[in-house]
Amino acid sequence: MKQQADTAPADRFTPENILPLLQTIADLVEKRCHRFLSRNYGLTMPQYQLLLAAMNGGATTLGSLADELNCSRGNLTGVADRLERDGWLVRERSTEDRRVVNIRLTEKGKKVWEIRNALAKEMAEIAKIWSPDEMTIMLRSLERLYTELKGEAVKPTGEKPATEAM
Repeated sequence: MKQQADTAPADRFTPENILPLLQTIADLVEKRCHRFLSRNYGLTMPQYQLLLAAMNGGATTLGSLADELNCSRGNLTGVADRLERDGWLVRERSTEDRRVVNIRLTEKGKKVWEIRNALAKEMAEIAKIWSPDEMTIMLRSLERLYTELKGEAVKPTGEKPATEAM
């Protein structure tokens, strides 16, 4: 398979072809992560992402987690309901403001770091197809693309991206 990629026509690697390929790859990686989490821990990707975000922030609200995860509070409520039902987290009213409901991980939920490490090992298997030089080039390219896209996401409408402004 590597030989096919190395001998592909150069015109195949245009932005019109590369960006859909990146989306397809992202979808395949997400499916592999989902399959791993589901088989080994009974979790979905959104559940895992919520647990990670809650672990990073300690006790926090669904509203702040929704903002951090860039999703609606309504969607997150359903995800949190299932995690609470399955013993991964609990909801607790704030002692300072009864209107605020915090999310706290249970002992089971605190194992999210172990899950994260196991998932990282699973994903590292994918990376074995690249040489160290290929990995460096790919990571630099993806970091550059990420920085560019992230910068565009926070700029007001009508402002040119940094690469065009130069």
